[in-house]
Amino acid sequence: MLELLPRFLPEFLSGLVVNFQIATCALLGGMLLGAPLAAARFHNGLAATPAAWLVALLRTVPTFVVMFFLVNVVPGFHFGQRQFAMTPWLAVVLSLTLYAAAYVSDHAVEAMRQLRSGSPVAAMLFVMGLVRAFFVMVLSSGFGAAVGVVEATTVTLRAIETLPKAGDRLLLIALVIGIFTVCFQLIYHLINHWRGKLNQRFHRPVQAARLEGAEQP
Repeated sequence: MLELLPRFLPEFLSGLVVNFQIATCALLGGMLLGAPLAAARFHNGLAATPAAWLVALLRTVPTFVVMFFLVNVVPGFHFGQRQFAMTPWLAVVLSLTLYAAAYVSDHAVEAMRQLRSGSPVAAMLFVMGLVRAFFVMVLSSGFGAAVGVVEATTVTLRAIETLPKAGDRLLLIALVIGIFTVCFQLIYHLINHWRGKLNQRFHRPVQAARLEGAEQP
């Protein structure tokens, strides 16, 4: 087990970077697709109903099935004058983009409603919701191992296969879980700190206005 770590840790961290890259691209794609859908639903125009139907469809699309469909059925696609081959990495990104688009649309609509009602703090929680969605996609990107994407899960599975003892395998799994836990807990603490700063920033003017109103005869 110990002799495996000098080789495993650099490969694992390199694979973890791939997980973060996939989640970042999927979240950006989800924002590009989900934001217009949210705006259409919020303004209740002619496009509101089709947008709501599309978001409902995106919520129910099985990400794992979409990934395999893209890898095995779609050879590539054109974007303008450029042609892109459908690689396993791109298939994972696009499949997660559908989930991200539905998530962004649902939460952006609620954020716009909160802004309209005069609650900027609640609207700013939308940003922290995006961070949580990002972490979900970091973990979900691990299913890319099933189609050949070399990311943290792939590296871990390959390392486990080289360990003959069940105890060593369990220790390696515990190490991986510990790395994920430490990374995510640090970022969650930063999110909570930022949320506290936002609450102080927006609540102090409101409290001051209330006190000023109470002091007036």
